[in-house]
Amino acid sequence: MSSNRNLELMDEATGTITIPQNVTKIGEGAFRDVSGLRSIVIPGTVKVIGDNAFSGNPTLEKVVIEEGVEKIGSAAFQSCSALKSIKIADSVSIIGESCFRACSSLVEINIPSSTKELAYRVLESTKISEIILPEGVEKIQSSAFQTCTELTRVVIPSTVNMIVGTAFNSTPKLKNLEISPDNENYSFSDSVLMSRDGKNLYYILPNISEINIPETVENIKGGALEAHSQQAVLNISKNVKSIETVFSRLITRINVVDDNPYFKSADGNLYNKDMTIIYRYTQNQTSFVIPNTVKRIMRQAFTNRYNLAQLTLPENLEIIDDWVFSGTKINRLDIPAKVKKFTALCFIGIGSVTISEQNDNYRAEQNGTVILSKDGKVLVALLQNLAEYNIPSSIETIESYAFYNKSNLKEIKIHEGVKVIKTSAFNYTNQLQKIQIPSTIEIIGANAFFECYNLKEIIIDKKEGEVQGAPWGCPYGLRAVFWNK
Repeated sequence: MSSNRNLELMDEATGTITIPQNVTKIGEGAFRDVSGLRSIVIPGTVKVIGDNAFSGNPTLEKVVIEEGVEKIGSAAFQSCSALKSIKIADSVSIIGESCFRACSSLVEINIPSSTKELAYRVLESTKISEIILPEGVEKIQSSAFQTCTELTRVVIPSTVNMIVGTAFNSTPKLKNLEISPDNENYSFSDSVLMSRDGKNLYYILPNISEINIPETVENIKGGALEAHSQQAVLNISKNVKSIETVFSRLITRINVVDDNPYFKSADGNLYNKDMTIIYRYTQNQTSFVIPNTVKRIMRQAFTNRYNLAQLTLPENLEIIDDWVFSGTKINRLDIPAKVKKFTALCFIGIGSVTISEQNDNYRAEQNGTVILSKDGKVLVALLQNLAEYNIPSSIETIESYAFYNKSNLKEIKIHEGVKVIKTSAFNYTNQLQKIQIPSTIEIIGANAFFECYNLKEIIIDKKEGEVQGAPWGCPYGLRAVFWNK
């Protein structure tokens, strides 16, 4: 059930959709962006609600999901800004990523007892004030409650065995996590979420001006320090041997005790012990020269260092992780010869690059605004936010994130010869309404058109089904896919 004929099921007078009893699946994007939709009851004969099935419906106020429904897909109700409450039957065992994200009026929701996981961004930017998770929930994924600005209470049952610290990012009213005394995995005290044995640190409430990592901690997990909301100095103790978190811009200095065998601090910046990896730059300078020992720049190492305008990369650099330079004033970068790995995400905010002629992996064209593989067959990144773009004729593969967040892009020409469009290649190109894909295409990766909110036509010069995976994350689902042969 995913075509434009679905829209005939709505009673325009009441704004109510009645799902026929013979329907077992509501397809991807089936009722996205339906003008005037106000309420819907999904009967138990429906087993699956597809990705984006009801997303982007600003007038939808009431949803009842009856006993028998088993799965709600990713972003199924995302951005339904008038939705205040939803009742979900206990038969629902899977609630997908971003399912209720940006439902900015949502104050009441129940988590079914059969649900094992709170998915990525599932309740982000809602208005819930408390959430009581039932016994049976096992995982709380990244950003599950992010930007829930009214959230004051979270009750975590004994069955939870995985929590990603970023689950609670930007929840300023949350002061406590109530963890069942029978939970063998987690403890919460003195604003710190840790493993019961004290070896793993998962989250610190973002209201501390000096963060002292306890001596028992060996691993600082992802998200632990990402959303700290006041200026703070971080002191890392001697037993810390792994750091997965990225760091809030408000952590202004990082100190490491001298007898830690794994990490060191230099001028308040964090490195591994032999200074081959830089984890975080905390200084407030306009320029910085990365030590020549550094071979890898970790994710978000320079993010949101707002004054930084000039950065010199070291000759020995090999790997640049994602989101490294966003939120800086750096406009141009010189990429040295030994760099062998990065994605377009590391260049968010960068206007142009030069790449050493001795680099065996990459080259830059069009005044440094386009990055290609050395042989010219892979389009790695477009740095300019253009309204129109013609893919170079040599290209056979469009790399993941190549057009990420190109918010001005309205028209793109993909020539015959392109064979592969990789996962997430066009994520968040929100002005793109139509894309024509040539007959040479063989593979389109999962979520290639994820969050392309206005993309209503994907025209493919092939027979239906010759390319697998449709609609490749497009919010309008199969309603947007047209086969030309």
